[in-house]
Amino acid sequence: MTTPASARAQERREPGAESVLGAALGSAALYAVWWHVPVLFPVAMVSPVPLMVARLRAGLGSAVAAAVAAGALLGAVYAPGFAALFFLGLAAPALIMVDTMARGRPLLRGCGWAFLLITVWIGAALLFATDWMSAQMLRPFEYWTSAQTMEEVRSAGLPAEQVDALADQFALFQSVVSVVYPALYVIFGASVVLANATLLRLYLARRDPAWLEGNEFERVRWPFAMAVAFVLSGLAVLSPLLRPAAYNALLLLAFFFALQGLAVVAFYTRRLAAPALLRWAVLVLLLINPWSPQILGLLGLFDIFFDFRKWAEPPPAGQA
Repeated sequence: MTTPASARAQERREPGAESVLGAALGSAALYAVWWHVPVLFPVAMVSPVPLMVARLRAGLGSAVAAAVAAGALLGAVYAPGFAALFFLGLAAPALIMVDTMARGRPLLRGCGWAFLLITVWIGAALLFATDWMSAQMLRPFEYWTSAQTMEEVRSAGLPAEQVDALADQFALFQSVVSVVYPALYVIFGASVVLANATLLRLYLARRDPAWLEGNEFERVRWPFAMAVAFVLSGLAVLSPLLRPAAYNALLLLAFFFALQGLAVVAFYTRRLAAPALLRWAVLVLLLINPWSPQILGLLGLFDIFFDFRKWAEPPPAGQA
């Protein structure tokens, strides 16, 4: 028996609407921006979006062909490693995510599978290329703490005491990152999944909302075991032997608690009796707050215990 999602997929497969070549060129162009302008790396993070649209409109085969073509083009024009990073780290997880949704599963489940794949790649890289991964993460700090860079800052007219304070601050960041860089890589992988899922959801909400199953993200709630793990990780910091692993675990758990806190905020923001633009403004103002990571992390942690969203849920049918 054909499921509703499968039926929708069959109805929306329009090979002529999104050609393999168009999706390949679009993804390759978005990803190549990083090569020429490194500061535009966030654009490269969402380069699989044309591939995800091709999966929905033309089927999995066309999307995979477009991903292979984009990788081949990037490898021919730039470097094989550059293309491999695109295909394994971006295209493959994105296609897993959208294909899971297209087969009738929730988008959140697709995000989970995509995150699992990226985590496997990151774990393998950390295991077999630890020094290289660490060097890539620390390279910006090494540049800013170098004597040449500090001399350039002094020659620009900055007072000597401010230059020394800036150097000390970057040195502190470097020492912290040298310990928690594994967690930072995993958080980056999760951010890639979230960025692509958000753009996919915005696209579908505007073009074809029938694919979506309500506001899934607003229902994110981690199990109580994560709160226990957070407490145990905090205690493990007291042991010098366990301290590096504990710091990484604390950072990862804090990131996921912040996601749950953001889900709570999104839940209540959507229920504001205000225009959509104002609701978005409230959400953006919260996110740009310098203390937003701490606020969202604490909100997510306490939500495990108190379930803040239940207070805004409508009463069950038959109850006053």
